[in-house]
Amino acid sequence: MKFKRSSILVVFGLFLVLCMFGTFTNVKADDSVSSGVRNGVDINKSWTVKFNKEIDKSTISESNFIVKDESGQTVPVSLTIGSDNKSVIVSPKVQYQYGKKYSLAINNIKSSSGKKLTQAEKMEFSTKSVNNTNNAYTVCIDAAHGGNDAGHVSASGVKEKDIDLAVALKLGKALENSGVKVVYTRTSDNVSWNSDNDLKSRFTIANNAKADYFISIRCNTYPENPSTKGIETYYRDSDNVAKQLAQSVQGELVSNTGFNNRGIKVGLPQHEILRGTNGSAIMVELGFMSNAEESSALATSDFQNKSANDIANAILKSLSLVSKNVTVKSVSDITASVNQGGAYDLPLNMTASMSDGNSKKVPVIWNSKKVDTSTAGSHTYEGTVAGYSKTVKLVLTVVAPTPVPIPTPVPTPDSGTIICIDPGHGRGKDTGASGINGLQEDDVTLSVGLRLGKILENHGIKVVYTRTQDERSIPMEVTTSLQQRCDVSNNANAKYFVAIHCNSFDSSSAYGTETLVNQDNPEATKLAQAIQNSIVNEIGTYDRGLKDGNWLYVVKHTNASAVLTELGFLTNPSDAAKLSSDEYRQKFAQAIADGILKCVGK
Repeated sequence: MKFKRSSILVVFGLFLVLCMFGTFTNVKADDSVSSGVRNGVDINKSWTVKFNKEIDKSTISESNFIVKDESGQTVPVSLTIGSDNKSVIVSPKVQYQYGKKYSLAINNIKSSSGKKLTQAEKMEFSTKSVNNTNNAYTVCIDAAHGGNDAGHVSASGVKEKDIDLAVALKLGKALENSGVKVVYTRTSDNVSWNSDNDLKSRFTIANNAKADYFISIRCNTYPENPSTKGIETYYRDSDNVAKQLAQSVQGELVSNTGFNNRGIKVGLPQHEILRGTNGSAIMVELGFMSNAEESSALATSDFQNKSANDIANAILKSLSLVSKNVTVKSVSDITASVNQGGAYDLPLNMTASMSDGNSKKVPVIWNSKKVDTSTAGSHTYEGTVAGYSKTVKLVLTVVAPTPVPIPTPVPTPDSGTIICIDPGHGRGKDTGASGINGLQEDDVTLSVGLRLGKILENHGIKVVYTRTQDERSIPMEVTTSLQQRCDVSNNANAKYFVAIHCNSFDSSSAYGTETLVNQDNPEATKLAQAIQNSIVNEIGTYDRGLKDGNWLYVVKHTNASAVLTELGFLTNPSDAAKLSSDEYRQKFAQAIADGILKCVGK
């Protein structure tokens, strides 16, 4: 480009800014910018105008860099001065339309020394034709409310339904200009929605069109606090594509409208609008009708144009997230239970098997909004999953409360009663049986035995122990150890001898509690049955009943009425889980104590 000596020498080097990568591709410029047309440029294209001298920043404005479309309408642009102060980047605030002609005119630019550009310069360019890739996508735009349903109404009388529709139509136009197929749930205010068919009708439109995205346009309200304001976007729970789309839309809107950022949020249970479509769904809350300043802005064409274009840009950037041709193959029915009179919320999602072999959480809409738990029994709820032809079911069992048993009075213990507690094994090499995850019998029996003794002592009963600690370090033959245990009981003149043990078996299928006793001894049998019943009823273990224990050494050689209780199987997963738990060891101790206390009254 040639200028008079007093002018800025301008090299109008034009570069295509590839926004996605942040790099520039040089575009050759003739000596006269006005010669030739740059064809097939990107709809997001930015131009870099380079000067050979530092420029006067005060002369850089949209009135000096003007982009117009082929109808003569000015296209808003943003201007960025380069770090060298010798270049200006001209970027469209809104994407250019596909297959259209534009012009860029530059005038009234000065250098930092005050030199002027002697003549206005102009360049023409045209955008590339519609991107055929976008034709593969369909977006359903939902202008919320309509007809007799005005939505939220501001103090000045602005109706939400009008704002929703205006933005929805502008959004649809912007998407169509970019080659995206668009369907609307409404294109006018002449609708007759009602609470029964409103959502279903909107979902049907989207699903019949096989829409990839469902965008519901809405406005917020919070009359309790009129100062509340800002934009927020809700997305469908368990839908990562919807979450990313919501983030993109929220980011564009906040960045370009200047409204407060209230963030993206998971849809609430009452937001059924997000759960009825095959395509990923979001709900955009543009602002608060209850805020006087914000409701006034929402009603302006400027805001509606900006927000529509912002949402369109975000959608276009997110189309690549769509997974095509993946459908719901099957959804398994589910069961649940709740106590009668309790609260239960129907789940918002169910697990589905997809056609690509993966499992995915899919939203469900139930035929009932509330669950009635006032009546005990089995209740079936039916629901629908978008894209799945069968009805899904949830069978809810409402459980009647278990009658509270009237406690049996516990006799007052005889102050002279002595109980000998024998935590089995635990001396020398005699560690007893081994179970799941290295669980050792002598550890369990000592823990339960010490807890049992403490409970009995709290009831005024004198207790003696055959051992109170781990005695594996004491070398001793098993028979000698057994006789010492009998001696402890006999020397104390104990009334009852209670040995605590655990079972094991080659197969993990064996489980439950059993108590061994000399059944020819009525008093010992009474004690054994009381302990067995208490453990089974209070712990919930399987009842293996009373077993013949007349052969046991401690039964034969103690003067006291002797019993040996096998708490459970260390080799069974369910029993072992209880026996390894401090909570259940305390429960076992309490159950044995309850059995003993029933037998020690005066």
